[in-house]
Amino acid sequence: MIRGRVVVAVVGIAIVSLAAWSFIIRPALDTPERRVAAYLAATGSGDEGAALEAWVPYPATVLIGTDLRARRADLTRELTTLRVGRTYRVRSVDWWRTCCEPGLLDGEGNAGLARMHVIATDQAGNEHRLVFEVWVKNLTWWGDAAGETVKDWTLYEVHREGEPCHLSRPPFGC
Repeated sequence: MIRGRVVVAVVGIAIVSLAAWSFIIRPALDTPERRVAAYLAATGSGDEGAALEAWVPYPATVLIGTDLRARRADLTRELTTLRVGRTYRVRSVDWWRTCCEPGLLDGEGNAGLARMHVIATDQAGNEHRLVFEVWVKNLTWWGDAAGETVKDWTLYEVHREGEPCHLSRPPFGC
């Protein structure tokens, strides 16, 4: 009898914990800033492999060529060699709606893309102006319209300020 109550209590706690993780904790921890921080921590410490793990290639639904793959490897190697990211600051974030009628937003709420403009320094103190394209994993975020809560932010692209991004076509031109 007591053993049955303990089992029920443990199962109940497990269910509540899983729900809390899924709907409260994970969304609170999953931010574009954390994705950028992971990449720059890796390049700043000279860990090219970890940096490449942080910068995920676009999903199979997006046609990417060898040029983007090469740019990903080359830029990461360069930033890692220079140890870019030991210090950095986010200059600005452009929040984009990626469903229905894509466009700029005033805040993160219904955004499916965070275009983050960052100034990072290397080990010699030189500044590097970088743009991070951090999207929701599936690229389209329906947000309030579909009751979505978990964005699963993913770093899909990094480029220098002023250089074109891979998805440079309208409406997300960079």
